[in-house]
Amino acid sequence: TLVDTYAKCGSIDCAQHVFDKMPKQDVVLWNAMISGYSQHGRGEEALKLFQEMQLEEVRLDCITFIG
Repeated sequence: TLVDTYAKCGSIDCAQHVFDKMPKQDVVLWNAMISGYSQHGRGEEALKLFQEMQLEEVRLDCITFIG
């Protein structure tokens, strides 16, 4: 996804912008954002997003926990 591409390249702000504009965020998008934050030294933001994911009742998968 575009979110994943931005996140992997370190353009976390761009990834977050695209994520926020999506009409519905599925588990793939959430995982891309969480992984992007954690891979680029932004662990607190990754944990915060994980908590938001749980509040939104998005079904977690094994990739979520790896991120």
